[in-house]
Amino acid sequence: MNISFLKKNINYFLLFTLLTGSVFLMQAQTIGLPMTWKFKMGDNAEWAGATFNDSSWGTKNLQVSWSAPELKENVFAWYRTRIIIPSSMKNAIERGNGLKLNLGKIDDVDFTYFNGKLIGQMGSLPPKYVTMWDVPRVYFISPNEIRYDKENVIAVRLFSPDVGGIGMYEGPYNYGPVQWSDFVSSTDSIFETQNNTITTAVKFSNRGVKTYKGTLEYFISTKSNKELHKEMREIEIQLGSGNENVFTFNAYQPGKEDFLKIGYKFTEAETNNSGKNERSYLVNKHIEIKTGDEPKPVVQNKIPDSYTSLPFKDQQMKGYLEKRLIQNLEERLLKVDEKGLLGSYLQRPGNHPWAGEHIGKYLEAASNVWKYTHDARLKKQMDRMMYTLINTQLEDGYLGTYSPDEYWTSWDVWSHKYNLYGLLGYYTTTGYQPALEACKKIGDLLCKTFGNKPGQRDIIDAGTHIGMAATSVLDPMVELYKYTGEKKYLDFCYYITDAYEQKNGPKIISSLMETGQVNKVANGKAYEMLSNIVGLVNLYSVTGDEKFLKPALNAWQDITTKRLYITGSTSSWEHFQGDEVLPAAEKDHVGEGCVTVTWIQLNHKLLTATGEPKFAEQIEKSVYNHLLAAENPENGCVSYYTPLMDKKPYIGTISCCTSSVPRGIAMIPYFTFGNVKEIPTLMMYEPATYTETITTTDKKNITLSVQVSGSFPESGDVTLTVNTSKTASFSIALRVPSWCTSFIAKVGGEEFKGTPNQYLTIARTWKPKEKIKISFDMTIQTIAGGKSYPDEIAFQRGPQVLAYDQSLNAEKLQDSTSGKFFVDKSQFKYSPNLLPKEWIGTQSYSVPITGSGKELVLVPFADASQTGAALQVWLPVNVVNK
Repeated sequence: MNISFLKKNINYFLLFTLLTGSVFLMQAQTIGLPMTWKFKMGDNAEWAGATFNDSSWGTKNLQVSWSAPELKENVFAWYRTRIIIPSSMKNAIERGNGLKLNLGKIDDVDFTYFNGKLIGQMGSLPPKYVTMWDVPRVYFISPNEIRYDKENVIAVRLFSPDVGGIGMYEGPYNYGPVQWSDFVSSTDSIFETQNNTITTAVKFSNRGVKTYKGTLEYFISTKSNKELHKEMREIEIQLGSGNENVFTFNAYQPGKEDFLKIGYKFTEAETNNSGKNERSYLVNKHIEIKTGDEPKPVVQNKIPDSYTSLPFKDQQMKGYLEKRLIQNLEERLLKVDEKGLLGSYLQRPGNHPWAGEHIGKYLEAASNVWKYTHDARLKKQMDRMMYTLINTQLEDGYLGTYSPDEYWTSWDVWSHKYNLYGLLGYYTTTGYQPALEACKKIGDLLCKTFGNKPGQRDIIDAGTHIGMAATSVLDPMVELYKYTGEKKYLDFCYYITDAYEQKNGPKIISSLMETGQVNKVANGKAYEMLSNIVGLVNLYSVTGDEKFLKPALNAWQDITTKRLYITGSTSSWEHFQGDEVLPAAEKDHVGEGCVTVTWIQLNHKLLTATGEPKFAEQIEKSVYNHLLAAENPENGCVSYYTPLMDKKPYIGTISCCTSSVPRGIAMIPYFTFGNVKEIPTLMMYEPATYTETITTTDKKNITLSVQVSGSFPESGDVTLTVNTSKTASFSIALRVPSWCTSFIAKVGGEEFKGTPNQYLTIARTWKPKEKIKISFDMTIQTIAGGKSYPDEIAFQRGPQVLAYDQSLNAEKLQDSTSGKFFVDKSQFKYSPNLLPKEWIGTQSYSVPITGSGKELVLVPFADASQTGAALQVWLPVNVVNK
């Protein structure tokens, strides 16, 4: 549903208009298709035939995506099934002049046959390949092609250019007579005047061949379905979409209700079939939620946190990261399509299978940003959106975007997962109890719906990617247990981990323990798998059970050594690839934004549980490179996939990644400064001030303020001013990055040398305003291109990978087969004057190209391609003075 706000001047009133284009929820005669079909890999034209014998074929369930890792590309497969269409449906089919077949969404290209005859195709094959992976298949069958009360054969030929995420993966799957709603859609407008009266106008569009007559019923009710207003009229829906098909209803004056249901139903006279549209509507747009103390978990982890970040309110960042954090607020969060995020809840079913995930991601991001900025605009926005969301929750706790016949299919549990994240994030930020109550209702419904008891569903069957989409609700369910103490939520988490190992499950734990390879787990889908592993680490922390930590550590080790891009992301085509296979072009669908953020989440959980600096190292790499590279600082647009080669394909529309990347950026204050095993520890070196109460060696509480000054990451010279309320003895720790070959800290005439990827702890008696002078090596380093780019190299300076941006260079780079440039690494220099005035960012580094009289100009990968130019991280360059 596309929603926009319009301002109109009608009768001197400022009107608020909400426009939606929608189809009808029908009360119609349909029959579901079998959910298990005959299946065979390969391609043969004979397999379309009605008389073909498929008895030797295997089977495949619908509503499941699958992978073909044994192939490298270009997958063909066929699905076949048989249906008996009853003669009792014949009159309705002939009256509608056809049968409608719903096959849902198919990844990717399909050719569909009915009794051996091609009835439809979406997408096209190479060399003129066109994708249609996200388009519902709706095909029409002529009445004279149907064999009533006998077997009819449906055959689907499927093609996918890549080997992951294939199949007839999402419904609906049914058939029924063609009817008026297949040709009629509606657009409705709600006008709200300054007097707070509400008027609704409905406009129909008729794409059929005849006029439809019937009864139009209009109604307004409370969210608990108490009727407040009702109108009925006889209408004709004429051909086309002119003004003759616009029907306006009487104004309604709301009472004390701040949330309403507004809808209409058309009953077609000839068939008596009805179609209904209904939406929720927020009357009061000025919701203000008072903020209380941040609530604490009621269940403490059995594994005490080894790392705790400083509360956001006690941080004042001033450097590059804060600029990006504020740009995330100004250019992304404050400019979100508010109704686009909520529209699929206001009017179910949603306009997309995973339309439900976006509002939860927004609420979590907004809550974290507000904790840091206390921006009044953001608070007003997130209050309104949170309040709208919880008011769309059904009495039984359901808070998804599906129609009842599709509950708990496809991405429904997934959407509830992100609503748990978002509402828990809002609750832990504001203390607003109704947000927690909404989470408990979700949790109760999940516990009631899924399990091993009679009448309960199997959660593996409720989500895509071998169930991993659904089981990833593990992590927020652990959080819900922590903040409520209700054991049933913990029991549900154990049910999920048991479900992993079912015959139809993804075997996440056992596969990681047996193989230690993430690409060998389930179908290798990175985002969903990482989301589950995040939950396993959280479950380890709350229970102390090592069996949940070990597989996560195995996954981490495998990713960091074999599947991680130098920019801190992983996956190509959204799947984990083979050992050290890291293609980096735009066509390779590199580093999905959702994967980058979930990888950061995993490292944050591991850092919190263990305190080990290697996890902070991975966070730093991801934040400074792939995370910030995925959001354009100029306009807030997000790159769904962020290639290391080619231009970044930024988009501003709603997608899973445009919702995830801002969420990742909002997490940055978790990683800057905190306590490692109760020692105040500086994790990142940007200018900032951090303030907290600490306990000294002699067990006294004092106020500590650490002021970080310098220009990191441009410079490796940093000064810490350690300010205490009085002279005191205690320790301060500094994280020493792995990219640093020389790290020296000087204080009070003493010199301390750090070891890469460890903490340097300085224990002493501190006087107020004592300074620690830190210097670390920031020379440019080279990185070999590995298996995917064996003849090329990349440059890194500090935590930042550098990139060639075509708009900044006069010399066009060739690939490695066309000859190489030679540069002397010792001649690199900081050259900010080479950046154009409109460039956002201050870092630029140049080096002469030997023998050409020209320079090679590099900028941080995070800043490159912001103007739309092509970039390259892997360069055909020979380096002297390595």
